[in-house]
Amino acid sequence: MPCKHTLGLLLLWAEGNVPTTVRPERAASWLAARASADVVEAAPDGPSRPAQDRPPTSVEAGAPPDRGKAKRADERAARVRAGLDELDRWLADRVRRGLAAPDSTSRAAWEGAASRLVDAQAGALANRVRRAAELLDAGPSGLGAVLGELSTLHTLAVAGRRPAALDPDLAMSVRTAVGWTVAREEVLAGTPVTDHWHVVARSDTEEHRITVRRTWLLGRRTGRWGLLLDFAAFGQTLSAEPAVGTVLHADLHHFPGRVPMRALVGVEHEPAQDDAEGPSPSTVAGTLADAGWAIAREPWLERWPGVVRATPTPRSGGRGWALADSTGALPLVVDRAIATLLAVSAGRPVVVAGEHRATGFAPLAVRAHDRTAALR
Repeated sequence: MPCKHTLGLLLLWAEGNVPTTVRPERAASWLAARASADVVEAAPDGPSRPAQDRPPTSVEAGAPPDRGKAKRADERAARVRAGLDELDRWLADRVRRGLAAPDSTSRAAWEGAASRLVDAQAGALANRVRRAAELLDAGPSGLGAVLGELSTLHTLAVAGRRPAALDPDLAMSVRTAVGWTVAREEVLAGTPVTDHWHVVARSDTEEHRITVRRTWLLGRRTGRWGLLLDFAAFGQTLSAEPAVGTVLHADLHHFPGRVPMRALVGVEHEPAQDDAEGPSPSTVAGTLADAGWAIAREPWLERWPGVVRATPTPRSGGRGWALADSTGALPLVVDRAIATLLAVSAGRPVVVAGEHRATGFAPLAVRAHDRTAALR
């Protein structure tokens, strides 16, 4: 029977707490001689093979796997699954009682659900619950949008508990929407997309005392999108680089997912320069088709970029503004950016970059006379 000291060492090793040490000189020289020798052994079920092609033995394998890290990952996965179970029960309760019920419109109830998701380490879903609660401020007219958000949350709660039933790209997209993160080193180790990237637009939003900056890039050759995310605590300054209206020749590494969008900048082959040509715009019908394709693949997408050449026109019945061309009309999100857009357009077609959202197309930048002007 092993002594208590041996058992203690085994427990430490199982938890990954035994540090890797330098091999004794005798063992190191023996391994080196064994690796350099052209020894051939007979495989049990087939032809002979070189010794270096064999699976490593326990001595050759080196340090044991970090069992502590694996255990922590399993524990987090269990917490997330429990949080998703509770979220789904809470959603069913909201629907059963009705969205007009006092406890369904109580901000405290929604904040409680979001806090429990934070405790379950599903922070992205917690932020989504808070944004859905803000839709209650619209009163009865906004209940349809709230119900739509509850449906999306239910979809993610179900999918997040069954990742093995999804294809790998979709499972990764679900994990990201729930709140799992991918290490920066892992993303940068992937195959990059090299192109001249038009920096077409930027938006800043406040999410639970955190400023989130989204910078949209469009590849000149590939036509692919890239989203650079930057975060700062409230009141802190965010980087303005790369600037809107420039073009960046660089490698872009996309995060894995069903609709690869978020990315990191890798090697920059040239500094950012003024964008004399500008991005190639789409039609209204074309940009709507692109947004529809993305949302069909990831129904929980809250925004999708677009660059369209069209004319700002009033909507019928005085119900706001739209971008119109020969292929259709695209309703605009009406805010302070509209005044600048109308002034630059002066009733003529212009190239507008922005985001497709549930409430319409939010204009973020306009290009006229070979210059790009940010609208926010």
